[in-house]
Amino acid sequence: MKEKLNQWWTSAKTKTTKAAKEFWYFLSSAFFLKNFAGMIGTVILFLALVFWWMKCYTKHGESLQVADYTGLKLEEVVEKAEDRNLRIQVMDSTWIEGMEPGVVLEQEPKAFSRVKENRTIYLKITKLIPEDVLLPALRSSYDYDQYARRIRLKGLKTTVRERRFDNKLEPNTILHFFYGDTLISENMLNEGFKVPKGSVLEFVITERGLTTIPVPDLVCQTFTGAEFLLSSNQLTTGTTLPDPGVTDQTTAYVYRQDPPADGRRVPLGQPITLYLTQEQPDGCGE
Repeated sequence: MKEKLNQWWTSAKTKTTKAAKEFWYFLSSAFFLKNFAGMIGTVILFLALVFWWMKCYTKHGESLQVADYTGLKLEEVVEKAEDRNLRIQVMDSTWIEGMEPGVVLEQEPKAFSRVKENRTIYLKITKLIPEDVLLPALRSSYDYDQYARRIRLKGLKTTVRERRFDNKLEPNTILHFFYGDTLISENMLNEGFKVPKGSVLEFVITERGLTTIPVPDLVCQTFTGAEFLLSSNQLTTGTTLPDPGVTDQTTAYVYRQDPPADGRRVPLGQPITLYLTQEQPDGCGE
């Protein structure tokens, strides 16, 4: 039994050695080497073609530096970008006082970054017409300083058109205000009133004080002239008492006033009663 096992082992070993030699002879044969080299060359050529195609398609490793377009006009930016095979798209616009329309404010990608050809550059530019701003309602706050701060943050401007003496209300209380010749009422604010950004709003507010002023002489003045003098002296027009013959109050004349202009002084904001007649009183032309 042992002898048969040795014979089998010797025979298997001989066959394995012979097979290994034959396989080696095959690998080292000109036929195999020629075909194997052909296969390797084909694979290398295929990979080279693939990488070349990808490089051409994606322009791998090639990029352009983005110029700084801020401050330039849109037409100039488009021309410069087209020369470098870049695209331009406006994404946003805003109005800025004192700046002409079409000026680039921001860009993305940022200046001096690198991008591929045909990349889109997104811009924010100035525009010609300012956007409308919704005025906030007064609600429970009528303080001029507080309201002015709120609307200045919205890009609006404020100024005081007139200060009216009032000992009942707190100083700087808003009585009303104007946009141009339009009187803005509280109802208009509650319903939603808009003005262009950069607009100037003119306010009429209160003031307090114990300051007095001499009563101006209003006799012989027309009603319109008397109103102007009263406003200039920080006084107010009180009751107007026209004669029965008055047909046009604006051109009527003051023939009497109360209190009279006899050197007395009255507090700022004091109302003055006016008596009117249509014809100029006697002695006014002297």
